[in-house]
Amino acid sequence: MKLINIHNISKDSEIELIPFKTDGMKVYVKYYSDGVQAGFPSPAEDFTELPLSLDEKFLSKPESTYLVRVKSDSMEPTLIEGDILIVRSDLPITHNKIVIASLNSDAFTVKRFLKTKDQNTLSPDNTKYKPVSIAEEDTVLYLGQVVSLVREF
Repeated sequence: MKLINIHNISKDSEIELIPFKTDGMKVYVKYYSDGVQAGFPSPAEDFTELPLSLDEKFLSKPESTYLVRVKSDSMEPTLIEGDILIVRSDLPITHNKIVIASLNSDAFTVKRFLKTKDQNTLSPDNTKYKPVSIAEEDTVLYLGQVVSLVREF
């Protein structure tokens, strides 16, 4: 497998590139680091409030960060159409990570990269779709690894 890092995607892929700008100005929001109970809350709990910059947390390396929108259902239930993915191009392609890649110059896709001793695969999480095996002579264009997502509901 030949691996090429790339920093651009075509419009016909199953993801949509979302441009963003950083102006150096950070906005801080209240972050309750103790978390919140998903079960029965305790009225005696005190919350520790800390400042949190979403820029610092998710866009700490803007030169190697991309935002992309999911445009298909191939990664359901993990990712759903409309999710915004935060992608880092400076992270290596590794086993069981969700990546943005193109196989042999096809459209870019979001898939789970699976590596075994004998086989590399771009695998959907949705069982309606089949994994794609990567042959030794194939070329993978690698945009980056998905590190987080933003989901509206």
